[in-house]
Amino acid sequence: MSQDKVPETPPASGVFHEALRPLTIGILLGVTIVAFEGLAVVTIAPQFASSLGGMALYGWVFSAYLLASLLGIVAGGQLADTRGPGLPFRAGLFIFILGLLVSGFAPSMGVLIVGRFLQGFGGGSFVTAQYVAVNLAYADALRPRMMAFMSSAWVVPALLGPAIAGFIAEWLNWRVVFWGMVPLLLLVMLLTHSAFTQLDKPEAKAAQKGNKTRLLSALGLVIGTAVFLTALGQLNMWTALIALAAGMLMIYSLRMIVPAGTLRLQTGLPAVLATKGLLYAGFMGVQAFIAVMLTSVHAYSSSVTGVAIATGAISWTAGSWTQERLDSRFDGQGRSLRVLLGSLLIVAGLSLQFVALLSSFAPLLITIAGWLCAGFGMGVSHATSSVLAFAFAPEGEEGMVASALQIADTFMSALSTGAGGALFAFAMAAQYPETQGVLLAFLLSVGLAVLGCVAAYRIEPQVVLRQARSVKSS
Repeated sequence: MSQDKVPETPPASGVFHEALRPLTIGILLGVTIVAFEGLAVVTIAPQFASSLGGMALYGWVFSAYLLASLLGIVAGGQLADTRGPGLPFRAGLFIFILGLLVSGFAPSMGVLIVGRFLQGFGGGSFVTAQYVAVNLAYADALRPRMMAFMSSAWVVPALLGPAIAGFIAEWLNWRVVFWGMVPLLLLVMLLTHSAFTQLDKPEAKAAQKGNKTRLLSALGLVIGTAVFLTALGQLNMWTALIALAAGMLMIYSLRMIVPAGTLRLQTGLPAVLATKGLLYAGFMGVQAFIAVMLTSVHAYSSSVTGVAIATGAISWTAGSWTQERLDSRFDGQGRSLRVLLGSLLIVAGLSLQFVALLSSFAPLLITIAGWLCAGFGMGVSHATSSVLAFAFAPEGEEGMVASALQIADTFMSALSTGAGGALFAFAMAAQYPETQGVLLAFLLSVGLAVLGCVAAYRIEPQVVLRQARSVKSS
C-alpha cells in the first residue's frame, strides 16, 4: 500500500462505518445534486435552445460541458495526486456553482454555453476527486459497493429530477432549474469540507514529471475537438481540411493523456478505458436527442419526456447493484464477462430507439423499453469497468487512472453529442425533417456503442472465453 493512502477500513465495517461515514455521505450528496442538474438539462435543453434562438447550437449545450470537463479532470487528477482530493473537490464545486449562475442569467445561447463550460470544468475536477477518494479510503472489497451506492444516488434524481425540471420549465421558467441547484451545492460544500480535508496531504508532493505536458495535451484535445466539431457542421472543402487538421491534433493530444495502447484497444487497462468511453458515448449521444425525438417528432410534453429519460437512470442503478451482488458472490471473478454482457444490452437498448423514432405506434413505450435495457447494461458495465480499471492501476498513480476514467467518458461523449449535433444542424440547414436529423445522430452513437462491444471483448479475451464456457457448462 502506498504511504500516501489513508488506512483502509476493513470490508466487514461497511461504507457507512464511523470512520468512512462523513466521506461516504459527502460523495453521495455530491453525486445526487449533479445527477439532478444533468438529467434536468437533458430534459429542458430543447426549451432553452428554442427560447434563446439557438437550436443550431443545440449539440454545444452538451459538448461545451464535456470538453471543459476534460480540463477539469486532468487538473483535478493532478491536484489529487499531489495535494489530495480535498482541494480539487472544493474548487470544482465553487466553479460549478459559478457556471450555474452564468447559465441561469444567460441572455443568449452563447452565454449559456459559457456557463455550461464552467460547469464542465468544475464538475470534471470534483468528480475526479470523488473517484480518488473512493480508491484511497475504501478497501478493494468495498469499492464495488461504493460504486453501487454512487449509482444509487441517481435514483431520487432519476425519479424526480427530469419530471420536476419539465414541470418548472413549463409552469415557471427554465432558468429556475439552474438557480435552484445553487443553494443545494452550497450545502454540499459545507457538509463535505471536513471529510475531504482529512484526505488532504499535509505537505504537497513535488509535481510529477509530465504533469505540465499532460495538462497542455488536455488543452490541445479540447481545442482540437472544438475546432473539429465546429468545422464538421460547415461541410465545404476548406472547413473539411480544417476539420482533418483538428482531428489529427485531437488524436495526438488524446494519445498523450491516456495510457499507451488505448486507441488500439490493447488488452488490460487500455481496453477497459476504451470500453468505458465508447459505451458512455453511445448512451449519452442517444440520450441527448431523446428529448428532441419525444417533444419535437412525437409531440410529447417536457414532463412526459422527463419521466421517460428517468427510466434509464433507474435501470442503471439496478444494473450497478446487480454487478455488486455478482462481484460479492463470485469474489471478484467474472468482471470482464459482465462488462461484455452489459455492452451487448446497451447496443440492444439503443437500437430500439430507431424503432421509437420511426414508429407511429406507441413510440413512448418503445423508448422506455429500450432505455430500461440500455440503462441496465450501463449499470452493469460502467461500474464494473471502473472497478477493473482500479485493479489494473499502478500503485501511486490512482489519480492518473481516475482522470483517465473520466476522460474516457467525457471526451467520447463530447465527440458523440457534438458530432450528433453537427449532423442534426446539417439536416436542419438542408431543410430535412427533424426525424432525419435525429436519425443521423442516433446512427453515430449506436455505431460507437457497437465498437465498445469489441473493446469489451478485448479487455481479457481468453478470460472472457473461459468464463463464458464455464457459465454455459453450469
